[in-house]
Amino acid sequence: MTVLFDLRRSISKRKRSVIFSEQSDPRVRSAVRTLLDEGKVQPVCLHSPVESIEGLIVFDEDPDKEVWLEKIRDLYTKRRATRQIGKLEAEVEIAANDLLLAALLVNAGYVDAGISGSLASTAEVLRAGIRGIGLAESSNLVSSCFLMQFPNKTMTFGDCGVVPDPDENQLAQIAIASARSHQLLTGEEPKVGLLSYSTKGSASHARVDKVRAAVSIAQKLKPELKIDGELQFDAAFLPEIGEIKAPGSLVAGQANVFIFPDLDAGNIAYKIAQRLAGAQALGPVIQGLAKPWLDLSRGCSVADIVEMSIIAAALVNNNEHKGLVS
Repeated sequence: MTVLFDLRRSISKRKRSVIFSEQSDPRVRSAVRTLLDEGKVQPVCLHSPVESIEGLIVFDEDPDKEVWLEKIRDLYTKRRATRQIGKLEAEVEIAANDLLLAALLVNAGYVDAGISGSLASTAEVLRAGIRGIGLAESSNLVSSCFLMQFPNKTMTFGDCGVVPDPDENQLAQIAIASARSHQLLTGEEPKVGLLSYSTKGSASHARVDKVRAAVSIAQKLKPELKIDGELQFDAAFLPEIGEIKAPGSLVAGQANVFIFPDLDAGNIAYKIAQRLAGAQALGPVIQGLAKPWLDLSRGCSVADIVEMSIIAAALVNNNEHKGLVS
């Protein structure tokens, strides 16, 4: 069994809609066909693709398109109130930016989630998400994580794609958000290890102090969350090493969520795990926005797009459940 198998099964209970703003990409069109064949996610495109795809919903062909455009113009005008833009300016900005249009349609409830990035850069995708959807009430930071599927378990790595050099407050937010993503997508209780080259005072440096401070902040914000650090990877992962280096820890040797001190470490680690250990890297899962809005790598495959669609639908469904770390 894999996490994707479980997610596919879970979303069968209620089909969700996912919008794609880059229907000119042949990989997106192929993924749309696969999703329609599987019948677990309803794909939606902004514009008509070059060839007709039976069962595809196209926003441009919606008889209520103008009603929805009016809604999102109002929504965007309110969201950009600090800039004091009017409806005409909002209309111009939205018309010029398909990413923004798709994000606003997610926010307005036309669709459940959105996926972009096969052609656009991560910066463009995130900017559209922040402007069109906005941050979740409990969030003040956009970050990311990867689900790392190994043969016998699934781990979560964060942040591997967004925040280059987080301070202690940002690192705490990344830890909390990644714990929530892990629980939403795997159903497992998160046990969060904040990684360092030091374990429990074995080294002294400002970088180590940052990790310790982040743990303290996260514990105050979410006292129910099992989180510990600073931990070296072996102490976080291997029970026998965890017992030696961090005896009594609720996380050492048991971690399933690994938080890296900066983007260099996180990005390098997930790629090593993917390329040398053969782990399947699912993501990046964007965290901190009010609704699911996911980013693709510009080197993504058709399978990657399909998998991210499954994750987006699962995030929508599982967000409705209670009792999660949020």
